[in-house]
Amino acid sequence: MNDPSKECYDRYLSTYLRQTNNRFRSLSEIRDGRLDRLPRWLDQVAIEARVLDAGCATGYLLGLLGEIGFGNLTGVDRSEELVAAARQNLPSFIVIHIADIRDFLSRTPDAAYDVIFFHHVLEHISRDETIPLLREFRRCLAKGGLLNIRTPNASCLLAGYACCGDFTHITFFNEYSLVQVLELAGFEPGEITFVHHPPNLIWSVRHPVRMLWRGLNRLRWHLNRWVHRAVCILLDLNPRPRVSDIEVDALIRK
Repeated sequence: MNDPSKECYDRYLSTYLRQTNNRFRSLSEIRDGRLDRLPRWLDQVAIEARVLDAGCATGYLLGLLGEIGFGNLTGVDRSEELVAAARQNLPSFIVIHIADIRDFLSRTPDAAYDVIFFHHVLEHISRDETIPLLREFRRCLAKGGLLNIRTPNASCLLAGYACCGDFTHITFFNEYSLVQVLELAGFEPGEITFVHHPPNLIWSVRHPVRMLWRGLNRLRWHLNRWVHRAVCILLDLNPRPRVSDIEVDALIRK
């Protein structure tokens, strides 16, 4: 039987990303500082690190990394539309491959990358392929390398918005089930941490409007956390989820 998701992937840019306004942001927007979304832990990564964005889509993250000085950047995506957009918008030193991530990793040598981003792709992978794929990521990571996984958070009150908003989403996780499959893939519990801190407040006083939005975003983060805690208490949930954001953001060190 043919995979009905294939047609969606082939036309992912035109059938999903455009309707959700998740377009490619230009490098000029990045230079303006309006897209201050890179994780804090990147400060500990050497600028010459070998970086793979597995499921790079239009290359937004790779563009950000290139702007701050990373030069050894590789992206892979199975959608021809998305790869075409990435190649059109990104500088030529960023290498983009069109391939299924499982096939791409099978051809990748051991310890080939220092950092691997795997953002909002795991939910597209079937259950029987999830653990083997995570094992491949571990094999392809250098010693001390970092794997960053983001996936919709099934414990969030609005989990259905993220989990069911895309026809190609088939597997869902919260922080506990994600740790479960990571351990089965060979990662140690002490290697797995979750990123769940409020957004930075620091911004130049020359941009008062941005400072205001940053403050409101931080307040939103705390309100969301308090609401989730209250609901967990009312429902007597134990253990209570620590991550209440709409996505689970895990950082795993090999």
